[in-house]
Amino acid sequence: MALDSGSPSSPVDSEDSCNTYTVDTPENGSPKQGPCWSTSCLTTGLMAVSERGNETGRVPCIRVLEPGWNTIRILGVCSGLGPVLTCPWGLCIDRDGDVLVADWGKQHHRVLIYPSKGVGRPLVSDNLNSPRGLALLPDGHMVVSDSMNHCIKIYQLEYIPLQGRKG
Repeated sequence: MALDSGSPSSPVDSEDSCNTYTVDTPENGSPKQGPCWSTSCLTTGLMAVSERGNETGRVPCIRVLEPGWNTIRILGVCSGLGPVLTCPWGLCIDRDGDVLVADWGKQHHRVLIYPSKGVGRPLVSDNLNSPRGLALLPDGHMVVSDSMNHCIKIYQLEYIPLQGRKG
């Protein structure tokens, strides 16, 4: 699906110059696919786009694009590179180019991290029931909307750079 096939909503801005958009799928898209999610980070120039897959055999994944719109990484499809995605929703890219993904399905409700270098891993998997939205705050907190628990959850994450430092 091309990004220009839908109309983006207003971005959700934060102090670290990262934006999150939803893009509606085209009228002829799969009804189970729903909107795709994208996020960008002006610090790194990267953009990540979720592809949820569909009943025709496409698998869910996250595509990471460089500023020239070329795909430089595909995440969530190979267990050797981190968790295989079930149904990715919310996305974030931190200042180091690490991609965070809210992923949910019949067996997994979790937030994953795919570092810019290394193997992806779960960050949060306990007490989540359909995580949808995801945001990083400048103070090192991660905000997750948990739709089936009808709440917003806030986590302090040690790996997130604080003012350019690993903390």
